[in-house]
Amino acid sequence: MLFDTDTRSRAIFISVTVTFVIASVFAAGRLISRFGIVKRHGWDDYAFIIAWILAFGVSFAVDFSRSKGFGLYDDNVPGDWEAPLLRTQNTAIVMFIPALMAAKISILLLYLDIARQSQKFLRVGSYVTLAVVSVGGGALTMITAFRCRPVQAAYNLATQSPSCIPFQSIWLTAWPINMATELAILVLPIPALTTLPLTPLRKSAVILSFVLGVVSIGVIDVARIYSLQLAVIDSEQATGLPPGSPDLSANASMALLWSAVEVNTAIIGASIPTLTPVIKRLTPSKALHLATRGSTRAFLLLFSSQRESRNSPSLNPLTHQNNQETGCGSGVTQASTAPTLTGDLEPQLNGGAPQQPLASDPSREHQHSVYFGFISMERPKCIVDISGSESVKYCLIINILLFLNGFTYVMLFSINGSLPIVKTRTQAIGMASASYIGAGIFSPSIGYVVLRHAGLKATIATSLAILCVGTLIFWPCGAVGSYPGFIVCNILVGASLGMMEIAADTFNSLCGPPKYAVVRVLLGTGVEGVGGTLSSVIAEKILSIDVDDSHNLVALQWAYLGIALFTVFLGLLYWYVPLPQVKDSDLRTRPDILWVEPSKKYLDVLPVIFTTLGVAVLSAFCSAGALSSLRNFIGNVLSSVSINTKTTPKLAISDFQTSLSAVYASGHFLLAFLCLLIPPRVILLLVYGCGITLAVLIFSFQFPSAASIQPITLAFSILEGPIPNLVFAIALRGLGSWTGLACCLLVSGGSLGACIWPWVMLTVSRGNSAQFTFCVVVALFAVGSIFPLYLNLVRSAHSRERPPVWEAVTTAVRQHVSQLQV
Repeated sequence: MLFDTDTRSRAIFISVTVTFVIASVFAAGRLISRFGIVKRHGWDDYAFIIAWILAFGVSFAVDFSRSKGFGLYDDNVPGDWEAPLLRTQNTAIVMFIPALMAAKISILLLYLDIARQSQKFLRVGSYVTLAVVSVGGGALTMITAFRCRPVQAAYNLATQSPSCIPFQSIWLTAWPINMATELAILVLPIPALTTLPLTPLRKSAVILSFVLGVVSIGVIDVARIYSLQLAVIDSEQATGLPPGSPDLSANASMALLWSAVEVNTAIIGASIPTLTPVIKRLTPSKALHLATRGSTRAFLLLFSSQRESRNSPSLNPLTHQNNQETGCGSGVTQASTAPTLTGDLEPQLNGGAPQQPLASDPSREHQHSVYFGFISMERPKCIVDISGSESVKYCLIINILLFLNGFTYVMLFSINGSLPIVKTRTQAIGMASASYIGAGIFSPSIGYVVLRHAGLKATIATSLAILCVGTLIFWPCGAVGSYPGFIVCNILVGASLGMMEIAADTFNSLCGPPKYAVVRVLLGTGVEGVGGTLSSVIAEKILSIDVDDSHNLVALQWAYLGIALFTVFLGLLYWYVPLPQVKDSDLRTRPDILWVEPSKKYLDVLPVIFTTLGVAVLSAFCSAGALSSLRNFIGNVLSSVSINTKTTPKLAISDFQTSLSAVYASGHFLLAFLCLLIPPRVILLLVYGCGITLAVLIFSFQFPSAASIQPITLAFSILEGPIPNLVFAIALRGLGSWTGLACCLLVSGGSLGACIWPWVMLTVSRGNSAQFTFCVVVALFAVGSIFPLYLNLVRSAHSRERPPVWEAVTTAVRQHVSQLQV
């Protein structure tokens, strides 16, 4: 701990008292501003008052318990202090979550006030976060209040045979909800605030006033969770002993200290955005008055709780802004479209003196100018009009996101692999299958709705948000060693990965000339594989630590917080990147991008376009299942051959798996190059042949040594590794407005195949040799090859375009011949 005996107790009293006094000063400033100066108040202010009252209760309980020995070891606490100490301590524990919940509700209601009639992102996000805060906070409050059986055992040491849930475990469980909602509260207003018609300096001040308080809450929350985790490690309280177990006060003291400080900081954070009118009244300097005039007007308008009629014009500058995508290529709401805050609004502040406008007339701004308000960027064209040279920069932006996504995903699972959670083969397959379930079931159902109705950026943001939540949940699950918790986390992370793949593959397939669609998709997935391989190498060679030491385990888990914060930063960054939007309305108006007429049918019954897609989904289901099974059970084959031949493989299993990842990634680039020269359907048939050959060799060949298996597997894997993504790329080409739906179906089919077939392999392996189980892989590759056979044998199943290089050569020869004839 940081302090000892009396010093610790005194430090707790001083810290809690000082932060509560500061929070009360800020609270008074907010109430004076809202009730006295602006004279506009609403439910957010009432929730704020409740939060301050609860914060007073938490601070008073902690301070009072200090007089009863709080912060001291139990050996130093007199016997007559134990009962009142336990009561006040548990009072603070129970009041903490509702106090923090009320402060967050106050902030979110303020956001909803800002986004009354527009700013759909802020409004919907605030409602979702508000629901999570309310439901999660209410449930956790009830669990905390009734954590003991009988209930009075939490307050009465005389209770016989009590059974209690340690409050540290409850707070560890609640931490992902706290941190996720704090990050949401941090991010939600930024897109709206960047559209304010203010100068960059004033706009930065407005944004800072919002994020400063939330960042402070997050920092205190991290300190609190760290002290909680140390308490779980160092205290027998975590084993489920009753509240009267030894050293309860000493182990709980630092956690309760940070909890009280966090609640007080939340009061400060909820007050800061509303203090500008008070600051203006208290600053006599004319220079400062002029400097803050524009931001003050914006604050007064933004934070008005006065409900206006739908028929009357709104004074809120954000309510006139349209953050909907109004056409192909429109992205984030532009600052140039914001209304002007003119002098006729100023009488609310300084007696009606006319003022100069804060922003120029929108009509004077160029229609293709500002996105972020700080950086001038040109609006992108419609995605179906992007030329080959233009598509390079946009696809590069998406591929960078894929690289970072692959890096983050593999790093996350490398950290998970370092934790002593998985102990059996069944648990290992179950852990991997959980991520595929998320990608196969949840990502298509959520991703398609978001992609169709909200666009590409919203899909990326939703994917990163789910990844952030899943990453945050990993921390408490690792702290308590919960395997079911890891399953839930893997489902969330898998859903995030699947949604990102849906967004990226759809974009790469549509952005640019259709003849290069397969090449773009393969390059994107190859870049993602490179990121994953690099992350795997870093995790194994650099970040490996001894997890048997509990304190090292705590240090390792800080990586979860780093990954979560990185996803938040990445989401904000890509929200402002000018990307062409994927919109059904634009794709429907361009029938020229379809490779076949939708009305064309086989035998006047089966539409050609959907028959081809159905066969592709089957192929993705089989090929992804085959590769997943191969990677899960190739280690069994190596071990079996090693025992039978009394030889050892050249590479350890972990190094061999990393080598397979690198080979798979390089295979995508090789196939992307070959697709420029050879029709992709022919390449797909050849690589399926390689997959069948490798599976047959492993199934039937008697290897002389374990070392001979690895080079053969690596050699064939360079061609068979990209099979599922090559199926995706071919199937997505020329689908027009059905591209998003097709991508969802393909991702679902591939992910479910990777989830199901390893369990079939596990069942077969229980009664047979390790090599015999690869008969399943042979069968899967054989069934999956129906798709390339169908493409090559059925003429109407593919477009008649030649590979790009041959088409360019043919065009050049024809032009040369025509010139000679002339």
